[in-house]
Amino acid sequence: MKQEAHSYDQLVLPHLDAVFRAAMAICGSRQEAEDLAQTTLVRALERFDTFKPGTHCRAWLYQILRNLWTDQLRHMKVVGSSRSIDDEVMELEDEHPEEIIWSNAQDLLENFSDEQVIKAMRQLPEDQRLSLFLAEVERFSYKQIAEITGVAIGTVKSRINRARALLTQKLQDYAKEMGFLETRT
Repeated sequence: MKQEAHSYDQLVLPHLDAVFRAAMAICGSRQEAEDLAQTTLVRALERFDTFKPGTHCRAWLYQILRNLWTDQLRHMKVVGSSRSIDDEVMELEDEHPEEIIWSNAQDLLENFSDEQVIKAMRQLPEDQRLSLFLAEVERFSYKQIAEITGVAIGTVKSRINRARALLTQKLQDYAKEMGFLETRT
């Protein structure tokens, strides 16, 4: 067991940040992501004997994460959401952020962040969001994404294509609002 724990530490723990990023991409909520990431690591420890040495550990962890998230979604459909009123209020506040007014180019650069991309990503369907995250952020191949998500490579390609198109559309609207793109009449 001591040797197995040592291997777990060496193989799994370097991927803590990646597991949390993936959980954030799936959940959108920091608290849910922290819980999901922690549960993923516990499950990985419990089932470390099923990990095949020489295979991609991060992909294995993402597969555990995806399975846990799917189970959680199924459970929420059956028993309903267990979100607190505070969570609901915070979500409503996030939907109506303060208007940002830029006085010069430096203000624009400082205030134009990945926040708009993250907000647009959160609006994507879960399967598309996860596939796009795994491809663009984590740089997995289509084959690896297919293994992680448990679908065919063609389905992965289709999900990523649809996600990119939706993301482009959502961000294009924002770019027009900000004056980065001219509207054609």
